[in-house]
Amino acid sequence: MKATKKEAKMTAKQVSRKTSKLAEKAGKGAGKLDIKWQKALAQKEELIKKLKGQLVEKEKALKEAKKSFLDKAKESLLEWKEKAEGEIKLRAEKLAGQKDSLLEKLKKQVADKENLLRQGEETLKEAMDSAKKEVSAIKEKTDQTLMEWKTRAEAEYKRLREELEKKAQPLGDKVRELEEYRKKAEMKIAELQSRAKEYVSKAGSGVEERQGILTFKGGPMTLLGPEVKVGGKAPDFKAVDTGMQLATLDSFRGKIKIISSVPSLDTPVCDMETRRFNEEAGKLPDNVVVLTVSMDLPFAQKRWCAAAGVEKVKTLSDYQGQSFGLAYGVVIKELKLLARAVFIVDDQDIVRYIEIVPEVTKEPDYDRVLNAVKALL
Repeated sequence: MKATKKEAKMTAKQVSRKTSKLAEKAGKGAGKLDIKWQKALAQKEELIKKLKGQLVEKEKALKEAKKSFLDKAKESLLEWKEKAEGEIKLRAEKLAGQKDSLLEKLKKQVADKENLLRQGEETLKEAMDSAKKEVSAIKEKTDQTLMEWKTRAEAEYKRLREELEKKAQPLGDKVRELEEYRKKAEMKIAELQSRAKEYVSKAGSGVEERQGILTFKGGPMTLLGPEVKVGGKAPDFKAVDTGMQLATLDSFRGKIKIISSVPSLDTPVCDMETRRFNEEAGKLPDNVVVLTVSMDLPFAQKRWCAAAGVEKVKTLSDYQGQSFGLAYGVVIKELKLLARAVFIVDDQDIVRYIEIVPEVTKEPDYDRVLNAVKALL
């Protein structure tokens, strides 16, 4: 037991010594670790400083690269800008040249049309002068003939009266008979004179005049041209489409034709009417064509159709000779425009429906027109 306690004491001392040695050794190790730690910190600071320097260098290089890139981009943009401006200038010069060429072409076309119109006016004037001369000659001849008849009648009356005066009473009845004959002759002469004046009046214009059919803003108007009747053959005509091409009744052979005549597409009522017929035309079969005729120039009709989006209605201009208006009896004498009217002509060119609107500023009866067309389908 004693040996065991001694051994235990010795062991405790050894442990204490060992512990001291270990503590000393640990202290030395800690010192070494502290030195290493300080060295590591210094290396860290040095590395951080080096990295900061490298970062500054890279930022500087990046800044310079960015500036170089921006300078190059700016140069490229300037080059592109100059190139684009040059191309735009070339295109502008080219377009200006084309514009001048087109303007010259249009001016020439307008000049040609004006010359054509002037020639037409001169031809019409010559025809009117010739007609006036013929009417004057007819009137002079008629007056001369009537005067001769009157002179002969007066001479015959005088001769018979002298003979009757010689025979006196036995010829009293004959005198009375001759007196009655004289009165009848005078009445006949007066009638012939009236008819001659009427003929001269009609021959002066060469066109039939019709009154009491329509008004314009309440004022009575006169229609020029014959009356077209339902069941009759549709009159032919010559008009011009928006492409300055001739259009006649035969141009629409084999189709049912809704022909709407209007004063001018540039007026509110005509605008509404043509838009309505354009809308209805889209609902009708292909064998039905809708025509709108006016005295507007073809150029004005084309411009109006484009602005209004009208594609189903075909517009025709009657400006050259009023061929349609005079053939269908819808020229307004006082306005030199077409009356508002609707004609339906079947595929055999027979007139099936007529509506001359009594007041020019009113619209036609669309329902009646459409029902009349549907009855032909």
